[in-house]
Amino acid sequence: AGYVPPSMTHNKYFFSGRLEAVRQDPAGGNRTQEYAEPNEEGPHEADVVPLVKIADPVHGAPAFNINPMLLEGIRMGDRFWELAKLTTFGEVVDAIFYEVKYVTPWVPGTHGKRSSGMQSAVRGVSNAGTPGIAYTMLLKLFLLRLTRDQVRSLLRHPDSPYIRAIGFLYLRLGLYDFKELWAWFQPYLGDDDQFFIDGTPATATTIGEFVRRLMTDQDFFGDRLPRLPVLVSRQIEDKLQKAASGVTDEPPTEAGGGGGGSGWGPEDAERLKRKRAELAEAEGKVRSLRKLLSEREAQAARR
Repeated sequence: AGYVPPSMTHNKYFFSGRLEAVRQDPAGGNRTQEYAEPNEEGPHEADVVPLVKIADPVHGAPAFNINPMLLEGIRMGDRFWELAKLTTFGEVVDAIFYEVKYVTPWVPGTHGKRSSGMQSAVRGVSNAGTPGIAYTMLLKLFLLRLTRDQVRSLLRHPDSPYIRAIGFLYLRLGLYDFKELWAWFQPYLGDDDQFFIDGTPATATTIGEFVRRLMTDQDFFGDRLPRLPVLVSRQIEDKLQKAASGVTDEPPTEAGGGGGGSGWGPEDAERLKRKRAELAEAEGKVRSLRKLLSEREAQAARR
């Protein structure tokens, strides 16, 4: 269906109808994606990444470890309800590509500012800030219930580091078993793909630095990431120290993937980096070829 941009409508905070709509349907019309039959190509329900089963105290709907005030703000926003029109994983990824240029929970510069306007009466949402588009997309992905292959495609996406960052946040917030976190994150510790966390050069970072931060720092731009179990946190710290010295006890592998051998060091990271660059180049050539074919078909149609 292609990318569907957000509409330029008025803000629905001004209507009590939105509050009632959220009460009736906290998911905002967003539903789980359709899965393929076991013998068919496509996403399979058996491959879905298990997510945390914590419900919010207001509506009893899944909260996915999102800050309750932030979660309520997302549900009250127009864009979240518009995303119900996007029913496939690919459509949502396209929307992320076009719309997400920062990955902070709140729109940069709005968190902590108080308001005396009409919005301030809505559960304090405006006092906390304006929910960021990245977390709006993140909630949409949670509701789609992604498979392991779909999460991997986010983490490896060649077109936007923000798509990749949202993939890591999907796991850091929503993963049911945090013991899997290292297996998902470890292959990307040396990834030097750069982006701006809040959209400004002041927060420039790399994917590798970002995943380290997600595993070791609970504070995240005005929000708190879910606390990791003590044992898991200690194991991650130990493995990070070993990785920093270029020596680990395990191969690079993501949860649910293959693996074998040992001794993941700098040479392996460089080889992985080259493979990703080759893949990105190949995908770029495919896109160029498709564009060329489309132009030729258009020229032929005009003759």
